[in-house]
Amino acid sequence: MGPPLMVLTLSLFWRVGFPEALEGLYHILLKEPYLASYPELVFIGILPIIFTLVCGEDFAKYGFRRDGFWRSMLYSLPPALLVAWLRGFPKRGYGLTFPWNFYYAVLNLVAYGPLEVFFVVWLIENTDEYLGSEAIPSEGSMAVPMIFGLSHVLWAIHGDLVAAVVNAFMVSLVFLYFGVIYKYTRNIAGFMTAWTLMNRQSLLSAIQCLV
Repeated sequence: MGPPLMVLTLSLFWRVGFPEALEGLYHILLKEPYLASYPELVFIGILPIIFTLVCGEDFAKYGFRRDGFWRSMLYSLPPALLVAWLRGFPKRGYGLTFPWNFYYAVLNLVAYGPLEVFFVVWLIENTDEYLGSEAIPSEGSMAVPMIFGLSHVLWAIHGDLVAAVVNAFMVSLVFLYFGVIYKYTRNIAGFMTAWTLMNRQSLLSAIQCLV
């Protein structure tokens, strides 16, 4: 999965152990959190796009289609809008100046929103294809969100482990719900839009880049 692969690659690049690489990445992102969009883009966002293009696959396989668009939005947007409204807007920004504020706002919004969702959907579809699963919910739409969500426990460094575990389970549950909606509607639009609104690293981080 993306986060472990990211840390493993950094450990090889920096020639340090896995824990040291994780520690180093943590301290970098603690000072400049908006930089997290770079490893997110490289290790999660771009990989499935490259594989899809190289294999000559139709992006419609992953929900990029007109059919099911409105159903996808109908089932996905209400809970996402509620969460976004309850959370509110950040009070402080990162203090970036033009043009970097716009650059990092777009980068964070895209990397942690649509591209992160495509990564998960790509894994769901290929897992189901490998297992021959056609059920709703499918094995892929159950297993992939759980593994992806729980991988977020990796970031529990110098912090509250319990809070990190709770957050990981919440991410898993959210992706389970939207993953099932995706499989039912066969459209990725609602999943992408909803997660962009709900994910702190996407919409809220983009706002912090601008203010």
